[in-house]
Amino acid sequence: MKRILALSFLAVLRAASVFASEPITLESLLEEMVDRSELTRIGDPPYVAKAATSYDRQSKVNNPADGLYVEKNGRDWGKGWFANRDFDQYLRKEKIDGRTEHVLMEDEGPGAIVRWWATANNRGLIRIYLDGAAEPVIAMKPAELVGGDRLAPYPLSFRASDDRTNPNWRGHDLYLPIPYQKSCKVTWEGTPAYYQIGYRKYAPGTKVETFTLDQLEACKKTMERVARRLTVGSTAVRGKTTGRSDIVLRPEESTSLRLSKPGAITKLLVRLGAKDYRQALRSTVLTITFDGERTVWIPVGALGGVGYSEENNDTFFAKADPATGTIRSYYVMPFRTVAVVTLTNFGQQNVAIERFETTVDDYAWDERSLYFHATWFELRNISTQNRSDLNLVTVRGAGRYVGTSITIFNTCTLPNNQTWWGEGDDKVYVDGEAFPSIFGTGTEDYFGYAYCRPQRFHTPFVSQPRGEGNKKWGYSNNNRHHVLDDIPFTTSVQFDMEIWHPFRKNMNYAAAAFFYARRGAEANIVPSVESVRHKVALHRDEVIAVQPAVGSRQ
Repeated sequence: MKRILALSFLAVLRAASVFASEPITLESLLEEMVDRSELTRIGDPPYVAKAATSYDRQSKVNNPADGLYVEKNGRDWGKGWFANRDFDQYLRKEKIDGRTEHVLMEDEGPGAIVRWWATANNRGLIRIYLDGAAEPVIAMKPAELVGGDRLAPYPLSFRASDDRTNPNWRGHDLYLPIPYQKSCKVTWEGTPAYYQIGYRKYAPGTKVETFTLDQLEACKKTMERVARRLTVGSTAVRGKTTGRSDIVLRPEESTSLRLSKPGAITKLLVRLGAKDYRQALRSTVLTITFDGERTVWIPVGALGGVGYSEENNDTFFAKADPATGTIRSYYVMPFRTVAVVTLTNFGQQNVAIERFETTVDDYAWDERSLYFHATWFELRNISTQNRSDLNLVTVRGAGRYVGTSITIFNTCTLPNNQTWWGEGDDKVYVDGEAFPSIFGTGTEDYFGYAYCRPQRFHTPFVSQPRGEGNKKWGYSNNNRHHVLDDIPFTTSVQFDMEIWHPFRKNMNYAAAAFFYARRGAEANIVPSVESVRHKVALHRDEVIAVQPAVGSRQ
């Protein structure tokens, strides 16, 4: 059955791509990156998302017994499905002109590299060979290629966390697209470290203009404009703004905005005020019903990417300003006839809604259009003694996965920075796959940084508004927005994140997932009013006092 599904999807891709007249180019991908409305439709031409990573190749078969607790002397690297030596991994070795090159990624047919992540390593050379050429189009030292400024300016290339962190401990990121028509091979001369290369695989027949350095030079002004749009221009939206001000929601009360003219929400703003602001971020819930179907149920703080922390967040899709209590979302949310946007106070205190507004622009709904979805859950005092895959969401239907936000409270008190909770890899199964087509190398790697650094950082694509729980007990939250690296699905998507704490200490774990989908798509996350009513944890004792939860959503 799985092979039939795969073949039928490939047939759909072929049929759709035949009619794509304009080729995919470096410039067209850059333009797509800053057009938020592109995510609201099935891709044209369509593609599948893939990733070549340095995950531990011992992870072959999902065997829950691999996660059972075993006392270890020295470092625990895990085993089997939860093996954690996510470095020095590659497809094969090749001898070229007397040198040894490790093949990291290889793809046949049209495609485009759309995201890189790596740890600091400037040994050897990374080479990119396109369309079967004997000579690489790019040959650079790793840290110059990924995270450096040789190819692209910030924020297309950056290092996370912030500048106060030693560069050797920062994640290196590159979002410059590298398209190709016939093939792509990436090699590393030297010892490969930790890496992730995300790429789109287009169907045979899709027209793609292969990347060259001359194109890169010609696109400099476009890159500069895209960089401005992703940063200082990220708040500019089109449409008419309507809303309400100075509302007080008593416990269990709601207020709604009804949008009766077809269009698309381009900005959603909520300004909260409360005696316990952090609790209000968790207990005030946003729901949205599009054309009679509720697709959004999420605490306001999670929508802004800050969980329940009084912190700043500044990405291309979500912003939070604790000084004013303002949360803003810039995901484009189309609807055909009517949308109802509602805030409900599920807490025990009064919450002032100082401003509640939407900006709505015209939108031409067509057969490729999708509805915006957001889900959220929290597991309290989750046991990490036995490692497991935590299912953040499973969706049945067709659409595009576009973002993740997590909020954790770590209870580990061990000395010498032995507290890292996020060794777990992301695993994404698309359209019923038996093995994930995207298999990551660690939670912080998925979120763009490295080595469990606690420093705050904000970029258009990834952010860490707060990270104190990374190096000691405390609170952390991370965000990632998938843009060119979104994950299309035709029948289903399952997004799992390993629960992998080296010292098996309990924690709270909340996760929000963002995706677009066709009408009728079903997610397995059930809204929990009880969860948002809970007092938010501000101290480890408030976590461990709760009856432990199981570490799985299978």
